[in-house]
Amino acid sequence: MGTIRFTWWNLQNFFDTDDDPISADLEFTVANGWTPEVFVAKKANLAQALRSTHDGEEIELLAVAEIEKDRLLEELIEATGYRHLKVVKDISGTSDLRGIDVTMAFDERKLEVKDATSHLVHLRYRTRDIFEVCFTVKDTGEELVVIASHWPSRRFGKFESEPSRMAVAENIAYLVDEHVKVAPARYEELRKASQPEVALQEVRGKWETKVLVVGDFNDEPHDRSVVDHLLASHELDHVVGETNDIDGFKQETADYRGRAAFLFNATWKFLTHEKTGTFFFAGSMNTGNVTNRYQVLDQIVASRGLLAGNGLTLDLPSVAICYNELVATREGRPRGFDKKKRTGTSDHLPVMALLKY
Repeated sequence: MGTIRFTWWNLQNFFDTDDDPISADLEFTVANGWTPEVFVAKKANLAQALRSTHDGEEIELLAVAEIEKDRLLEELIEATGYRHLKVVKDISGTSDLRGIDVTMAFDERKLEVKDATSHLVHLRYRTRDIFEVCFTVKDTGEELVVIASHWPSRRFGKFESEPSRMAVAENIAYLVDEHVKVAPARYEELRKASQPEVALQEVRGKWETKVLVVGDFNDEPHDRSVVDHLLASHELDHVVGETNDIDGFKQETADYRGRAAFLFNATWKFLTHEKTGTFFFAGSMNTGNVTNRYQVLDQIVASRGLLAGNGLTLDLPSVAICYNELVATREGRPRGFDKKKRTGTSDHLPVMALLKY
């Protein structure tokens, strides 16, 4: 049996000290106290924390948010000493006004990149792109699609900003849909094949495509953007149960095209635990009373193909939030980076999982 250790982490403003002329990054310049010494401390703290995930065992697939450019992830990986990790290059950069991005790194010994695409999200303002990478598992030849994203923040109010997160969720759901369904013209061909049962295997195989959706959603697993627009819930049977099987060809191709591609949210389980979350919201002057301070914003969501137990599988019990002393306080709150003291790492906690094959 083989395994792939996965970590997702929002790195909390991992910027270099240069002023990017096209991004609003003035907060992270020498003039504003973001000196080379502060940057080096931030990088060292993050590197030490990354090495501590998975009980010190090597990360083999890494996705991160709030990083300024690919080069910084290369520097961070070098600081960890994880020479087996290679950054997936994204030549398109980011559309975000602040210049922050989402990117990935992978173990060259276990995975190979087939394709990588940065998808622009068409909102009224510039926000982070959706980064989609198609890998091949070298030992088995299986395809693994990883879609990583950082959804619009709640800075202007949860409900005021909710439509923007719904829009991003719809974008990702569309990408998932494209991966798990054959093209309409191909479906028509297969339906008319002389051996429909043989042809149906191609449709079923596509339905089992292994897709991992990860990110800082800035909404919780029970929020509408995740449940109603991404179509991700805590109902495992809804995804892998008989009601979601493909039993035959639809009489109308439109019925096949309109079928919902339901997903399973492996981080929903954290909602039932007291004082548990990947982010701690202490409140602000314009939010009034805060009723839910520990929030599960960083999530791992899987398609049917990763849950059915055939080949590459997401090990659900392994999905966990990292709570060691490098990243969390004794109360389970993230240790955000303090540039004056040069302590802490991020205002989010890492989320980990194991993929088995």
